[in-house]
Amino acid sequence: MYKSYQKEVNDLILSGNILNFKTNRQYNGILEHVSFEQGNEYIYLIQKTISEDFSEITFENINDYLLLNDSYGSPLQKQFIYNDTSILCSPTSLRYILHALLILKHLKYTSLTKIVEVGCGYGGLFLAINHFSKILNIQINNYYFIDLPEITKLIEKYLLLHKEKININYFIHSSCNYGKDIDDNNLFFISNYCFTEIDAEHRIKYIDSLFPKIKNGFIIWQTIFNLPIQSVHIIGKEVIKIAEEYPQTATIDNKNYYVYF
Repeated sequence: MYKSYQKEVNDLILSGNILNFKTNRQYNGILEHVSFEQGNEYIYLIQKTISEDFSEITFENINDYLLLNDSYGSPLQKQFIYNDTSILCSPTSLRYILHALLILKHLKYTSLTKIVEVGCGYGGLFLAINHFSKILNIQINNYYFIDLPEITKLIEKYLLLHKEKININYFIHSSCNYGKDIDDNNLFFISNYCFTEIDAEHRIKYIDSLFPKIKNGFIIWQTIFNLPIQSVHIIGKEVIKIAEEYPQTATIDNKNYYVYF
């Protein structure tokens, strides 16, 4: 199902021009397609989460990340209001902030210091986690990326553009190995919109090869791919909490959920 996505990213890499990839139409079918309306809802939720859980995060901290992640790739930016202040940013970057805060809240609860992400886009979520974990004094020692071979090349190039801002050790792995080549344990697992989207045969291989190394994690669970939320037991982990995704980016009949385990 990802063949056109792989080809488009591969073409971008071969052309040597990744500075405009966030506005590439084919690429937008997978990423950088968050709407203006959703962006406004993400701002509300970011403010609510900060007020309730992370009061040490300031507007400047938020804006610093937006400037960081939007500085490369020429994303389509929109004008938003945050705390009565106008900001120009990609709505997708706002989503990365919210998801990073949800993940860091759960990660802090687990006390784990090593993360593995399956289906990583270009690394925007990682940059948000890297940025806010420093502010929140949440220790993260290692971060493992797992994605398709073509996508790992994009991640590598994109993160090199931000190398001076990154303080977490990160390692990039091909999805062809399903995590077999990660020599580590007690991992915190992240997969936003990917784990439930891939074919069942690949998902099973992750469950067999990677999940024995995983202790806790966070999944954005899509039910549209014939995986009702009741089937969450397939991961073989104790689920701590399930909540409906908000803003809901799926349909009423096939909702997405936040799964904490």
